[in-house]
Amino acid sequence: MNGEAVTTIEREKKFLKRYKRNKAMIDRLKGKLSALESRIYTVRSPNLSGMPRGGDPVTAADLLSDKQELEDRIKRLTDKGHVYRSEILARIDELDDPRYADVLEAFFIDCKNFDEIADEIGFTERHVIRLYSAGVWRLSELRQEEDAL
Repeated sequence: MNGEAVTTIEREKKFLKRYKRNKAMIDRLKGKLSALESRIYTVRSPNLSGMPRGGDPVTAADLLSDKQELEDRIKRLTDKGHVYRSEILARIDELDDPRYADVLEAFFIDCKNFDEIADEIGFTERHVIRLYSAGVWRLSELRQEEDAL
């Protein structure tokens, strides 16, 4: 395999991984949102004793503002994820072998690992990895053909 082929394959993998990375960011933000929502319900009332306390108090308004910001980020990433998903699925649909398409869709869209895919479709994990590699290779060949036109 020459250097140009490796570069094309890496570029193809980067393209295919966009949805998976996007979904991981959304999941991370949803976890932060969940923790923030639990903090909103446990905000204490201000201390009226007149005794000084350390730091700035966190108000419910501050937490609600943070919550709105997180929700906006999640929505923006979700919208971007829909675009990524349809672009990747369109790319995968170009494959002529349905086994490649099944493995790549399960890996990059359904975010399953090779072991889960193997159990689901009845192949060994090693064979699934071969199908994954061959599918990515074929997509990179198709991209090279498109670039040549």
